[in-house]
Amino acid sequence: MKFASNLWSFKRIAKLSNSFYLVVALIQILLILLALVFTQQTIDLLDQNETDKVNGITEFVNNQVNQATTRALIGISGIVHNPSIVAAFKAKDRERLLQASMPLWDDLQPLGFAQFQYHVPVNNNTDVISFLRVHEPARFNDKLTAIRPTVVKANLTKSLVKGLEQGRYGYSFRAVAPVTADNEFVGTAELGFDFGDAFLELLNNNFQGNWAVYNLARGVKALDDRVVINSIGPDKERFFKNIPPSEAIMARISRGDHFFERDAESRTSSLYIPVRNFQGDIVLVVKYVYASQYQSRITSVILTSIVICVIGLIVSSLIILVLYRLVTRPIGQLVQETERIKNFQLSDTSPIVSPLSEVQELIDAMSGMKTGLQSFRRYVPAELVRELIQTKQEARISGQRKNITVFFSDIEGFTEISEQLTPNELTSQLSEYLNEMTKIILKHHGTVDKYIGDAIMAFWNAPLDMPGHATHACEAALECQQRLKEMAITWQQNGRRPFRTRIGINTGDIIVGNIGSEERFSYTVIGDAVNLASRLEGLNKAYGTHVIISQNTFNQLPDDFATRRLDYVVVKGKSEPVAIYELVAEKGDITSLDLEFLKGFNQAAELYLLREWDKAIKRFSKLLEKRPDDYACTLYIQRCESFRLTPPSDDWEGEYVFHEK
Repeated sequence: MKFASNLWSFKRIAKLSNSFYLVVALIQILLILLALVFTQQTIDLLDQNETDKVNGITEFVNNQVNQATTRALIGISGIVHNPSIVAAFKAKDRERLLQASMPLWDDLQPLGFAQFQYHVPVNNNTDVISFLRVHEPARFNDKLTAIRPTVVKANLTKSLVKGLEQGRYGYSFRAVAPVTADNEFVGTAELGFDFGDAFLELLNNNFQGNWAVYNLARGVKALDDRVVINSIGPDKERFFKNIPPSEAIMARISRGDHFFERDAESRTSSLYIPVRNFQGDIVLVVKYVYASQYQSRITSVILTSIVICVIGLIVSSLIILVLYRLVTRPIGQLVQETERIKNFQLSDTSPIVSPLSEVQELIDAMSGMKTGLQSFRRYVPAELVRELIQTKQEARISGQRKNITVFFSDIEGFTEISEQLTPNELTSQLSEYLNEMTKIILKHHGTVDKYIGDAIMAFWNAPLDMPGHATHACEAALECQQRLKEMAITWQQNGRRPFRTRIGINTGDIIVGNIGSEERFSYTVIGDAVNLASRLEGLNKAYGTHVIISQNTFNQLPDDFATRRLDYVVVKGKSEPVAIYELVAEKGDITSLDLEFLKGFNQAAELYLLREWDKAIKRFSKLLEKRPDDYACTLYIQRCESFRLTPPSDDWEGEYVFHEK
């Protein structure tokens, strides 16, 4: 009883004002929006924190790279200015030079340095050899010209060269400096800071995780088969495989940018940092993989938002449940009625009743509008009114430029046919023809612009946008031709003459809109592309074809249609040539022999364009043996014979000028 009383109270409240229902809906929307805003802001904050961390790690790695080069530079500076070393090097005394260098090497090794050696130019400075490797004294006199560009450059220019370089067994941050004695160039000294475990340990001491170095410039002896040069970390075998990074990652780092990605499954984040050598080329990638709480935090935020939304929706749904019979049901019926009116379905339906005066007034107003439209349709074509209602266009003079596909069709020899039929026979058969063709055009979402006697003008992609409008137009053209064949059989059985129609299709930027005067106008298309479509329809007569499309239309078609490139023509009224194609069929509706014929025609046409007149005549003649009624082949043979006697000009590109429509 208490619930029934409360329900009655709610009904009474509902009758007072419809504003209450708006408040309920706004509460639901507000709860959802607040949850979405909370979620998005939290995610943005987490993203920003992650971005700051990644940028910090990247900056640290780059700083360490620069510092490593700087260490090598500072070390080499002390070496080339050491009097004992300079004197021994000038004397080319290897033992004495080794004794002078060993104390320095003992101090440098614990700092992470891996190479310490001297080089001298030979063969009139065309080659450079290793004079002494302090870190490996037993090896010397190795030729370095082909494998050590830093050393070669330093010896040739007699100047300091520093930066990252790959050696026989790994990468180092190297500094190669000239050694002079009494202003005389003696050779060069080199110091290399190891880019391996020591460097990765340095990084790992500051950012715990798994670190690896990937080699992008492979091909130096012992490194030939190694992509991952060095790696450290508790899970290095899991995260670092001996394969290069993916193409997406390589595309980013090739521009010098670092790349960051997350793996939700392993709950880790991976950072790729490119490293350049002394020549400025990216040759290494430092990869850092670390555990991330990003996914768990995102999940927690989303779950919290869902709980908030669910609680809010449950509470508001209880209110809506009470209000359903008072508001929702009649409003829903009213929406359905509005949709029927929008589609111009004005037949009588069951009456809508609401206990709320405001809703009932709206229902009564809708019923009055429906009655008015039922009367209005007696004066204005229903299709035009439906279009205006559905597209929400106001009937006024306007236009816009859009990419439109235009369709023109015309009955072959209609004047002759009309002279042989009575007016009633002609109008009856023509009406049947136009009705069937129009149904097909509308079926393929075309807009019928107008009927010009026996001709039909239609277009696609207006007033509503339509992806693939050129495809729809071509499908409609092929179906029109197929339906016309079926109708021809029936007409002949009834003693009537069949119709044969020619179709031209062109796609281009066209002005579309309400064109005319303030007193009377029509929704149509105008422009040069429209005229070309009309010209293409007429060109069917010259080639004995049924459907011709332009290059622009052909370019928008998928590879589902069988076509042949008919010609390269200049139509009447134009100065620029355009390629035209015969639209034959959809590929699923044509035999392999037909496809082979079209292929052979295209090959013969290529010979024609290459001015191979005899070869083209021979090829077209063979095609005529297969299809004696193919007038396009005959036409090309005639042209080839004419051009064989009177060749075209040197700037001829295959175009043929038509002086008639």
